[in-house]
Amino acid sequence: MATRKAKLVMTALSVIITASVALLAYNISTQVSEGIVNTAAKYDIIIGPAGSATQLAMNTMFFTDKPLGTIPYALVSELENSGLVNAAIPFSMGDSYNAAPIVGADARLLEDKALQSGAMFAAPMEAVVGWDVARQYGLAPGDAIVTSHGLDADGAAHGDHPLTVTGILRRTDTAYDNAVFTPVSTVWALHDHGDKGHGDEAGHDEHESPDHAEGGEICAVLVRSTGFSAYTRLTDIYSGRSDLLIINPNTVLREVMNNVDLSRRIVYLLCGVILVMNLFVVSAIALLSLVDARREVALMRLIGIGMGRINRLYLLENALTALVAMALSLGLTHLCLLLARRFLATMGIALNASRIYPMEWAILLALFLLSILPTTVAISSMARRDGMEQF
Repeated sequence: MATRKAKLVMTALSVIITASVALLAYNISTQVSEGIVNTAAKYDIIIGPAGSATQLAMNTMFFTDKPLGTIPYALVSELENSGLVNAAIPFSMGDSYNAAPIVGADARLLEDKALQSGAMFAAPMEAVVGWDVARQYGLAPGDAIVTSHGLDADGAAHGDHPLTVTGILRRTDTAYDNAVFTPVSTVWALHDHGDKGHGDEAGHDEHESPDHAEGGEICAVLVRSTGFSAYTRLTDIYSGRSDLLIINPNTVLREVMNNVDLSRRIVYLLCGVILVMNLFVVSAIALLSLVDARREVALMRLIGIGMGRINRLYLLENALTALVAMALSLGLTHLCLLLARRFLATMGIALNASRIYPMEWAILLALFLLSILPTTVAISSMARRDGMEQF
């Protein structure tokens, strides 16, 4: 009995590991791909300081990586007055709340995002909080949050200038769930006070209005042009400036997608190798179990139980083991997704740990059929033997 129990556990573990790896690979790669595609479609031009195109795209689209530097806010007015854009949205980063990035922009950045509660920010020192940040720290409209300088939790805290939460974003399963949004003027105000507190000799009037827009600086401008002709003209105008970098986020993120697809193919190949190894393990265990059970089979035949019923009993045992293993692997997969959410959030990847794709059910069905295949083959061979034969 102990030997049979050990073989049963080994079979279940083999199926659980194989199914979990396959489900994790498919679920994570699909969610990452969907997040990149959905995010890249929002803007057709991003203008920032000269530097890495990938870094600029990842910073502005997924709020990860450090900004390349700063550019004059006056560029926003220049774009809006050009007649070539539908929107030119300022973007700034540099502070954080418990490692969640503080994104300085205007309300148009969130125009396609619904609020779960509260209202959109309307003045400096107000903030709208992403769903995951609000859930993790128990925030609600009316709460005050203290930000810190830099993009991690170790920076100097702006304790004298807390932000007031005015709204909570509805869950989007994107990088927006893991960030805090506030007017650009808030970022300027915090940095003015921070510089003052750290002895900046340039000095600022303590009562200076933070809305010093034309003289301020931002990290990038997110642009929606009026059409292809406008896009071409804007590209021609600003690509010639050595101090600026102009990118098409779709083009840059497509290159990132190519790397994701390559990684996904490698993971799928490893899953295939694990699946083949699992098939050999399950086949060996199934055959050993049936060989060890030859005396039981002979005894059941002796008391009049037909081979068809005996075969169904062994097949049912194997099928129940596989079903339990599938259920456990599905639960383990989504537990791993839940544990990975916070880590992946630091890379701008938002995972929905409860999401189950139809293909995942297809993967489980395929693995279930492969798991019972060795037993099916073995009992088919056994059915052709004489019932009293000692194998």
